[in-house]
Amino acid sequence: MTTFSADSADGNGHALAHWEPRHALSLDAARRHSTFIRYARLLLIAFSGVLLLTLLWYFISTPKARPPEDNPDETVKFTNPVYKGRTADGLPYRISADTATRFIQNPDETKLTNPVLNFLRTGEANESQVFALTGLYNAETQVLELHQEVRLKTDDGYDCKTNHARIFVKGKRIEGDEPIDCMGAFGRAAGNAYEINDNYSEFVFKGGMTARIIPEKADDALSGTEPQLRGAQE
Repeated sequence: MTTFSADSADGNGHALAHWEPRHALSLDAARRHSTFIRYARLLLIAFSGVLLLTLLWYFISTPKARPPEDNPDETVKFTNPVYKGRTADGLPYRISADTATRFIQNPDETKLTNPVLNFLRTGEANESQVFALTGLYNAETQVLELHQEVRLKTDDGYDCKTNHARIFVKGKRIEGDEPIDCMGAFGRAAGNAYEINDNYSEFVFKGGMTARIIPEKADDALSGTEPQLRGAQE
């Protein structure tokens, strides 16, 4: 029977001499690696739990956005509307606005923002304008109600400012319950209320008229060659 010494210089003997320490080291490294993986997994689970709780707290504590409530009376809203028609004497007019809103309860009335009325006083004249911040147009009666910073600018250079104008578009007449201030070739006139009649050529100032008339234009302004001005005491 042949035996080999562990201390032999033979290659097999050398391998046997070093196998046990290397195996022990490999097992120790494997244990350390397993321990690291286990703690890493626990750490990831803990982090995931914290993240989940944080997300739950965020969704619970964040105020919910309330959807805009629909107006049950509102039926139609559109932008840049244009209404066209003709006056009693057959002249065209045009009403435009930034937006228009029509309601169920009164389908003939349309609420306007930044409305503008373009009209002709006579067939030979250029366009005149009335504009305001808000308005209400009744398509059935052809009446345009204007409020806030109402301004009338006629083709012959007259400029009036007020905060209310009720315009009878078909009949070419305007009335208002707010003070008005007008400037033109005649000078300046104002009143606490007013009417503009006869194809927008007769200005009637109510509730106390004040005026500053240019002398050389006074006869024309108070006769017939210029828009007629008069005061009416109520």
